[in-house]
This record gives sequence, structure tokens and C-alpha cells, in this order.
Amino acid sequence: MLGLVAILACSELVARFVLGLGTPPLSIPHPQIEYMFQPDQSVLRFGNRVEFNQYGMRSERFEPEPVEGECRIIVFGDSVINGGSLSDQSAIATEIWRKELSRTHSGTIVVGNVSAGSWGPGNWLGYAKNFGFFDANLVLLVVSTHDLYDNPKFEPLDPATHPQSPPPLALIEGFARYIPQYVSRYIASRPEAQSLPLSDYGDSAKGSADLGEFLREARLAVPRVIVIQALERSELESGPREGHFLIRQIASMADIAVISSEAIFKQAMAQNGEQFRDNIHLNVAGQATLARLFNTMGNPCPE
Repeated sequence: MLGLVAILACSELVARFVLGLGTPPLSIPHPQIEYMFQPDQSVLRFGNRVEFNQYGMRSERFEPEPVEGECRIIVFGDSVINGGSLSDQSAIATEIWRKELSRTHSGTIVVGNVSAGSWGPGNWLGYAKNFGFFDANLVLLVVSTHDLYDNPKFEPLDPATHPQSPPPLALIEGFARYIPQYVSRYIASRPEAQSLPLSDYGDSAKGSADLGEFLREARLAVPRVIVIQALERSELESGPREGHFLIRQIASMADIAVISSEAIFKQAMAQNGEQFRDNIHLNVAGQATLARLFNTMGNPCPE
């Protein structure tokens, strides 16, 4: 019996301090946004630093009002720009970009990363209606084709994917959350599951309406708005999927410039190897490539 207790205790210590289990980033439900990350979090997860500021952004804290000489950029997106717990705070594209801009801009640089897994236009619109655009100089939306079909459901949050409190034991989290996820990822890794029919995601009409409203709201609120279309890995190989051109049309109707990730990611994959963890999410190299794409937009911080 004592031996079993010792084994469980050692396993718990390994799970917590070696694997990084037991301290997941927490989510909260929200009546307008559907859900978001709990504000003011800082956890060490799988050896990676994961932080969220007072607005639930994966970014450093910043003041409500810009200070003299500050350049403020707010980037909206989903898990592509959030990076998740497998990406260290310093390695996500928005942080890389902020540090690079700080080297050339004399004032304070703020780059707010407004994102969460499986967010779509309705979530971005809900966040903007609740928090506004923070007097930004630039609003940047990083959107993928599947986002157009990902509509808020406002259902109770699944603790396996959106924990609202820490698990009592790291081992419990490992068995309850990650073993089922690894099974799902194995199934999703099979070739026939790489690109699900977009109809499986949801209704594009709702997403299209929310995207148009979000872009119009941003266009009225800030001096400059840009859309970046982040292609999935399969799209880089086989061409854009249904909805890609609809997103471009919606942005054009709002008089907003669109930049495609296609050229820079094809070049990066040819020269530097893999840029993705799976069909959608970027690895460390991919986050650095996305930061380089941000830099191609010109100076967002006029002196």
C-alpha cells in the first residue's frame, strides 16, 4: 500500500513539475463573447510561459488609455495567433513583432493579442462590442477559411477543453483531458481527416454577417484595419478552400486591405522546412514566419 502511495506521489510530481500538468490556462464564459481566457493569468505549462493580461489577451498588461508617443496595435484571431500552451509567450508572432517594433520606434509599443481557440467572427464581434478597440493605431485580423463557419454556441463550457478551475491533481488532468485528446489527434492526423467539409463547422451566413459587422466597426473606430488570410497547410498544397474568396469579398466591401499568407509560407516551407504542428496550427518556425508577414505591412507606428 505504501509503495502504491509512493508511486502515485512521484507520478503526481512528475506530471506537475516535469510535464507541466495541473495548471491549465483557465477560461470563463461570457454572455457576449461566448468564452474568453480568464484575465490576469500567468502559468508555466509544458515548460512554456503562458500569460494573459487584464483584458484576457495573450499579451503584456497595458493602460486603458494610450500614453504620449505610444503605438497601439490590436490583433484579433483564434488559436493560430494564440499559440496555445505549446508555444512560449516569447515565441508567438505578436510578441516577436512587438519586440521588433520596439527596436525602431522611440515610444511605447503595445501589441494586444485578442484570441482563443475556435473563435470566429461572432466572438471577435462580441469582444469588440464589450471592450472596444482600445484606441488602436492599427487593428489586424488574422482569419482562416474555417473561421467563417465557426459560430458561437453559448453552451456550457466543456472542462476538458475549457477548464474554469485548476484540477485537483495533475494526474487527473492527464488522464481526463490529454489521453482523449491524443486519441482525437491520432484520428485527425489520418489523411482523410485533414480537411473536414466546411459544412461540418457551421453556417457561413452567420459568420459572414458577423465578419462584415466586425470589420465595419473596426473601420469606424481606428485609423487603419488590415485582414491577413492565414491559409491552412492543406490550402498551401491544394489551393484555397470554399469561403476563402468570400472573406476577401467581405473585407473589400468594407474597404479593408487583405494580405495572404500563401507566398511567404510557401517560401518558408521550401527553404526552412515544416511551419505547422498540424493542418492549422503553427509551430515555432511558423510563428516566426507570421511575424515576418506582419512586418511586410509597412510601419504601423508613424512617428
